[in-house]
This record gives sequence, structure tokens and C-alpha cells, in this order.
Amino acid sequence: MLLHKRSKKGISFSQFFKITFVVFFLYLLGDAFYRWDGFRYYGTFSEFIPAVALASVLWTILAVITSILIWPLIKFCVRVCRLLHLNLGESQFLFSGLIFIIAGAIVWRLKKVFYPDIHTTVETKFIVLLAVLLFSFLTAFLLRHRTDSLMGSLNKRITPLLWVFIVLVFISLPLVVYKMRWDYGPFAKTWTDSTSGDDRPNIILVTFDALSARKMSLYGYHRKTTPFIDEWSKKATVFTRVEAASNFTTSATASLMTGKRVWTHRVFHLEGSKPINSETESLPALLKKNGYFNMAFVVNPHTSVEVLGMSDSFDIAPLASEFSIPRSLFGWKFGTVESSLYRLFGDKIRLHNWLLQRDFILHRMLNIISRNFSVTEAPPEEAFRRFLNILDKNPPQPFFAWIHLFPPHDPYLPPRPYKGYFSDSSELRDYKSQEAIRMEAFKYTFQYKPFPEKMQPVVNLLRAYYDEFVRYCDSTFADFIGELERRGVTDNTIIILSSDHGESFEHGYFTHGGPFLYEEVTHIPLIIKEPNQEKGVFINNLVEQIDIPATILNLVNLQVPSWMEGRSLVPIMRGEGLSQRAVFSMNFEENQSKGHQIRSGSIAVWEGDYKLINYLKKKKSVLFNLRIDPEESNDLSSKEPEIENRLRSLIGERIKGG
Repeated sequence: MLLHKRSKKGISFSQFFKITFVVFFLYLLGDAFYRWDGFRYYGTFSEFIPAVALASVLWTILAVITSILIWPLIKFCVRVCRLLHLNLGESQFLFSGLIFIIAGAIVWRLKKVFYPDIHTTVETKFIVLLAVLLFSFLTAFLLRHRTDSLMGSLNKRITPLLWVFIVLVFISLPLVVYKMRWDYGPFAKTWTDSTSGDDRPNIILVTFDALSARKMSLYGYHRKTTPFIDEWSKKATVFTRVEAASNFTTSATASLMTGKRVWTHRVFHLEGSKPINSETESLPALLKKNGYFNMAFVVNPHTSVEVLGMSDSFDIAPLASEFSIPRSLFGWKFGTVESSLYRLFGDKIRLHNWLLQRDFILHRMLNIISRNFSVTEAPPEEAFRRFLNILDKNPPQPFFAWIHLFPPHDPYLPPRPYKGYFSDSSELRDYKSQEAIRMEAFKYTFQYKPFPEKMQPVVNLLRAYYDEFVRYCDSTFADFIGELERRGVTDNTIIILSSDHGESFEHGYFTHGGPFLYEEVTHIPLIIKEPNQEKGVFINNLVEQIDIPATILNLVNLQVPSWMEGRSLVPIMRGEGLSQRAVFSMNFEENQSKGHQIRSGSIAVWEGDYKLINYLKKKKSVLFNLRIDPEESNDLSSKEPEIENRLRSLIGERIKGG
């Protein structure tokens, strides 16, 4: 019979908080070791300390909030048990919670080790969760007569840990306050005279994040995704074979701003280290030195001018968070909480969003309760509007403006009327459902596996949504060009449209980043519209993203420095010849940024019609002839070994040289 007198012993709120606080910090401590293992690839220990300090302070606040919220629930459960004459007190419920945490961690780890590729449905997760919960409760119930003494003993044993963690928090607090960013607005120079007497043209460089040339109707895509750009380009120079320097934003934009290849500037990671010598060896630094007024409207925080080490080269550069419209508390990159953290700490503390990282437990929990959203949080109009507002205040001329927009980067959430433009499906039309597919697809990407047959239709659906997003971007660009023409700016302005990298939906490879360098993710647009240009030109030469800075310098009659690996494309724009040379793209996320030789990663090299992708760590290559096999479906490495060896030697020579 389960009727007993209620135990006189129990635990107080202070004891409960003590255990909660220590459990929180033990998890944070373990995660810090894991996080440092990746951080050391691009950051220093002295940069890691402020991140630990901020995480400690924020984690303490969450521990307090969690304790305050859970304690009344425990007291309520105890009261219910008392009414049912069950001998269960606070100790039993807390003990049950600890068992639940330990058992849940063991189950999660076993799944990761033994069944990493098995997709778990929501129903399966719920059943496992329920089983762990029942196991925890039954264990606590069977040991109910010993839980008071067990919890009392635990309280005594964790006291030293408690004081260690408290000291850590108190040490962290002043460091966090010191690092806090109080200037929420953009850094900007004031100006009185809007002209400098320099008749060189203004430059506007617009880059859309993850815009693949292969998804633009201008480049032959079967869907009419870019009707305005198609028309606008009829009086511009269109390059049809431009390859990105890398397959993700930070690395690629570092090349775009420096004219250097990735193995030279050594920005290998999303949270990357600054490009080598970026303070002086960059496009904006050269333009500024020669009288240009530089502005940056960069929406993606992973490529802010601070991240790229070029803040001194820009006169105006609003924070990335100023261009977003948060639609949820914890949305990726642009949620209210993450935007607030970015405003407070900006680029002063690396990993300021540690607690919101996708692989941190808090993200997984908050994603369950956070409000979902179905329209992009970073509309291009915001950055365009901000630039136009400054333009109306007559900034000094000539000016250079870099506008880096977030769409059509995932999640693919265009507003109406573009939502439904290429697919009338209502599935996967929100952030959370697309995020789930993205995480599922990554299982195959990093294991070099094709999508399972049942998954490709889902990826195809997301491709249609991406195409709608591109169509939306085309419309916003049309409005922007219209505003520039209305202001008469285009009469003396070079306008360049490009992207940092593309987006993939094939080869078992979804979105971008990671090991693969297929054309969907490396082939980017490049359109250059010169002042008063009336004749359109299509140029089919194989060129690189790193050629863009050199081309800009040449267009405004400035000398291209020797440290730029890119070369000016102006000669072929003027109908002259340009010698053919090999083109490269690369991903080195598995390497440390500085002071270490490159030993793993992926490198693509193009020469004529041929393209080789070399996976260094796997010591494997794939070879394609893009003229006859543009979809990269037929590996020729075993059929044409001489070409494979020659292209591999080009990579080997440069790796050794670096």
C-alpha cells in the first residue's frame, strides 16, 4: 500500500537553486571545452575568454529564471501527491529530474554514436522522451526513502563547485560590462561639402547572399526568376563564367574585398579570423586612400566590416541588426534576442551568441517554444532604403557603397505576391520546418551521400521556394535602380551586381558551405553597368570573383596593386584579349587559419572546359567536362587521368607555396 507519512525532511529553494546552478554550469563547462576545440581554428585564447565570460553571465541569469519557474511547479506536484497520500516530496522530484537529465544524455549520446544516420520522427522522439521520463520517475519512486539523504549528500559535495562557479561569474561580470557596446548606431563621419572636385565615378556594389547564377533566367534558367535583371543587363556587361572564391559568405566576401584567394587571406571559417593585412590590403582601403567616401550596408553579421577587419576603411557602416525586422524571439541570426546581443556586443565579443548556437541545448529548447515565422526577417528593402536616405543627404563624392543583402539565403521565405509564384504548395512555408529539413540534409552532405529517394522531392520543393525568393530579390533590385535613376545618380555611377556564392539542391548537397564545390554553389553572377552604357555585352571568358576588385580599380583609373591576385577584366570589356589562366575555389573549414599548413578541405580548379574538385583529406578527386556535362554528373577522373593529374598538380604547387 502506497500510503506513508510525509517525510519531514525536504529541500529548500536555496538548495534547489544550488543544484540547478551547478548542473547548468557543469553543462556549460563541458560545452566550453567542445566550443574551444572549434574556436582555436580561427581565434585566440584571449578572444575566447570574453566569450566564456558572457556565456557565464547569461547562463547564470537563465539558471535563476529556470529555478524561479520550476520551483512553484515542484511545490504544486508535492501538494498534489500529499492529497493523494503519496510519500513524494521536493527531494524525490528533484532526484527524478537529475535522473532524467543523465538518462536523456546517455540515450542522446548512444544515438549519435551508433545510429547517426537514422532519421527520428517526431513520434519516435516523443516515445523516447516519454520512456526516459517514466524511467526517471520510477527510479525516484523506488528510491524515495533514500532520496532525502542522497540529495543532502549531493548538496554538501557540490558546495566547492558552487563557489568556483560563483567566483567565475563575479570575475566575468566586469569584463562583460567593459566589452559592452554602448554606441548602438552606425559609425559615421559628418560632412559639410558633398563634392571633392574629383570627377571619377561613384561605385555601387550590390551582392545578394547565396544567389546562384544557375537559378537566374538571365543565365538560362528555365524559370523566369530575374525578369528585371534580364532587361537591365541588355545595356550592361554580363560575365557568364564567374566562379566564387569559396562556398560560404565570410570566406568569399573576404576575397571579394581583398582580391586574394582564400589560401592567401586565410579566412577559413564562418566566424573567421580577419584577412591578413586587411587594414591596408583591401579594395575599400585603396579607394579611401584615393579620395573615395566609403559606405557599407552589410546585412549578414558574418561578413560585417568589423569581421573583415576593414572598419577603418569605411566612413559609414550601420550594424547588421539595423536592417532586420525580428519576427520571433529566437529566430536564427535576426531574432529579437540575437539582434539585441549583437547590438550590445557587436564584434567586440566573438561568440556573443554562444547560447543561441544551433548545437547548444538552449537553441533546441527555445526552438520548441519560440514563435514561428513565414516571411523573411531581413528584407532587401531595408538596406536599400538606408542607403537611399543617406544618398539624399548628399554624401561626399565620389563614393563607394557596398550593399550586401541577405536573401535569397535560406530560409526561403519571400513575402506575397512572390510566395506561391512557382509552387502553390503550402508545405514547408515557415522557418522551423525548413530548418528541420536543412539539418536533416546535412547528415548526407558531410558524409558524401546522395539524398535518399524520398528526400529529393522535398528538396525540389524548397528549390521552388528559393526561386520565388530570387524573383523577390529581382523586384527589390528593380525598385532600387528606379530610385537611383529618379535621383540622377546613375549618370556618374558604376553599378555592379554579383553575389558571394550560390546555393545547391543537388548531389546530396543542400544550401552551401561544407566540402562540396559544385557549380550550383560556385557559379555566381557578375553584371557591370557603366555610366551611360547603351550597349550590352556578354563575355564568356572564365574568370574569378577575385577579379572584381581589380576591375573596379581599373574602371576608376587606379593602379591594381601587386598583392591582389585578381586581375582587371576591363581589357576584355573593351574588346581586347586576356590570357587564359586557371581559376580556383576552396573550402578550408577543417584547418586552422594562421600558422599552419593546409592539410584538409576541398579545392576546385577550372581550366578551359574542365573542372576538378579535389578533396585533400580523402585524397580523392572528381573531374568534369562542363561543356558536355554542365550538371557535373559524369566523373572523368579515371577516363582522362592526364588532365586530372595536371589539374591536381596546379593545386599541389599552390598549397606547397602557401
